[in-house]
Amino acid sequence: YYSNGISFLGPDCWCNDAQLCLGLHHGAVLSSFALGEADNVDWYAQRVIEHVSFEDTIGVQQIVLKSLAQSDRHQECISRGIYILRQLNFYFPLAPSNDKILNTMASTASMASQYSSDRIISLCHATTDDSTYAVVKIMDAFYVSAYTTASSFVPVIACEIIKFSLQNGVCPESAMSFATFALFKIFLQGDYSGGKY
Repeated sequence: YYSNGISFLGPDCWCNDAQLCLGLHHGAVLSSFALGEADNVDWYAQRVIEHVSFEDTIGVQQIVLKSLAQSDRHQECISRGIYILRQLNFYFPLAPSNDKILNTMASTASMASQYSSDRIISLCHATTDDSTYAVVKIMDAFYVSAYTTASSFVPVIACEIIKFSLQNGVCPESAMSFATFALFKIFLQGDYSGGKY
């Protein structure tokens, strides 16, 4: 369906109707991902990246990261995710040390302790534009690769998503990070009270 639609637009589709072309390519990326066609995901995504502003590629970039994880290309997924975050002016540590991880967890626990459960739940209803959530969506997209490879990025990703969500509003992509943080608090530190958030 999407590939036929793209072919009907002709070679100058990006010049004639960029929004329609973006919509069709985004659909092609998404359907290719659903079918497990990683090569097509890459091909259609690259067309989008070449023709629209970086901000307009975030949805496609998110799917590409998930496709890389699905294809067991985990290191590539993590590296690309960090690169995208830097393009969004969010600077993620390239090689988090144990001290960095512990400090990040401590600062996250300190911030989260200032929020009641009801207040966190109320943040789920916060309305904000998609561009604000771009950072969370990208981090969530390469979280699976970090988790699968037992990467030191796992606690850092979880903490950064939690802090960003507490400041900007909780979105669906925040859920896994709250669960991960609770896991670390309960099983690593025995902190059942801190883990309830």
